Amino acid sequence: MTQLKWGIGGVLTLAVVAVGGNLYADKSLKAYYQHSTKQSNDLNLQYQQFQMGALNGSANWTAELVLDPCKPKEVIQLKGQDHIQRSWNGYAIRSDINITQAPGALQSLLKEPLKVQSKVNWLGTLNSTLTTPVITRNEAQLQSRLDPMTLKFRAKPIEQQLKILDLQLEIPNLTVTDPNIHLQMVGLKLESNQGLNGEYLEAGETKIKMDLLKMSDRDINKPTNAELKNFSIETQSELTDRVVNTEMLLRLDEMKMPSAPAVQNVQFNFNVLDINRQKLQTLFDILAKSENSCLAKEAMEKDMEPALLAVINEGFRFESKENQFAIGEGVAQASVTGRIMPSHQST
Repeated sequence: MTQLKWGIGGVLTLAVVAVGGNLYADKSLKAYYQHSTKQSNDLNLQYQQFQMGALNGSANWTAELVLDPCKPKEVIQLKGQDHIQRSWNGYAIRSDINITQAPGALQSLLKEPLKVQSKVNWLGTLNSTLTTPVITRNEAQLQSRLDPMTLKFRAKPIEQQLKILDLQLEIPNLTVTDPNIHLQMVGLKLESNQGLNGEYLEAGETKIKMDLLKMSDRDINKPTNAELKNFSIETQSELTDRVVNTEMLLRLDEMKMPSAPAVQNVQFNFNVLDINRQKLQTLFDILAKSENSCLAKEAMEKDMEPALLAVINEGFRFESKENQFAIGEGVAQASVTGRIMPSHQST
């Protein structure tokens, strides 16, 4: 199954590629840089010209990142330089990353370097901040602007592998305009401490917030406007030896749609409880395998369908309480609880 590994995962990979990524995997700055090649299934990283004095140093590097395992020749090639400073509490590394080759329009969009600021203490804990330049696209029928994005993450070496502990992504403003439509997204923020190291099934929480999403259709014959204000969604997962519990909460201050009254003060939650952990892990293992497989979608579905039925057949509980929304002077509320009983469904 073809999977394009871009979006947040790709940006995070670029940040980790910068020197902080595996700096303390070898417990030594010098040993890390002089071990000149780092390889994985989708990343090839090589260092050159490492120099380090008593307090300052630098290193150059190149990297090749495969976005799609089914298209190994479509790669992103990167060139970077690390500027290193040693202090009493560890290393500070400033990295400049240039994209020298990329499929599609990505290279032309990222004309300026990505900037990464990293701090690594003597215990190997890494704090990094990646900042993108302004990304604009101007064509005859389409103009877009993405203001500088910021990605922050913490990581530390665990069992000789660097593990991402948590991340925060901020996209302050995105605008897209064509002759008929104007789209604007303001204040998108994502925070997560789960699923950052290739694990689908992991305890933790994820939060997504957006201040404003607005679309205007400027058709002369039928102009329309739609708007979402202060949208947020939060998920939290807990794992025991036997079961998985997942909670979801959605909030929205206001939604305006064409030819309809405004909907306000939306609150909706949905919790799924007592899911069999072993059966769910089997399903997620199949999903993980599909990400790096080039088999046809139908072949993967043959494995996925019985695994999904195995989860359902074990049974689970669900609940959704104190949901509400308001339209004008009226307020609607609802709650529901239930259970899927263990069964013996088959394909």
